[in-house]
Amino acid sequence: MENKEKNLGTVVHRYSEKDDRWCYIEYDMNAKVVGLNFMQGSNNSRDYNNFKSVYGESDVNLTNFYNSMLYTFPIEKASVDKFTFINKCMWAYFSAQDKSRWWADGGEYGAD
Repeated sequence: MENKEKNLGTVVHRYSEKDDRWCYIEYDMNAKVVGLNFMQGSNNSRDYNNFKSVYGESDVNLTNFYNSMLYTFPIEKASVDKFTFINKCMWAYFSAQDKSRWWADGGEYGAD
């Protein structure tokens, strides 16, 4: 039912060699991005199968972050292709989450 509400057109699994990541991208019928997810990993069948089974659906928080970046960084968005902008948003989202965990752990990675 959720896909019908999004007016889902296509789902793309695309590997970014430069960013070493599998990307899950949902487009609506007008080619607007309506869902995103990603997994860092290699371009091999083991990682791709893991990506499909664990990350093969939209991450609502990442998608909301991406949508806010469309309006926050319109010049950046206009200066690169859509897939590059998506990857930049994914890096920013990952970095923000990583820093949040770092601070939650008292400023130390791996702190108990």
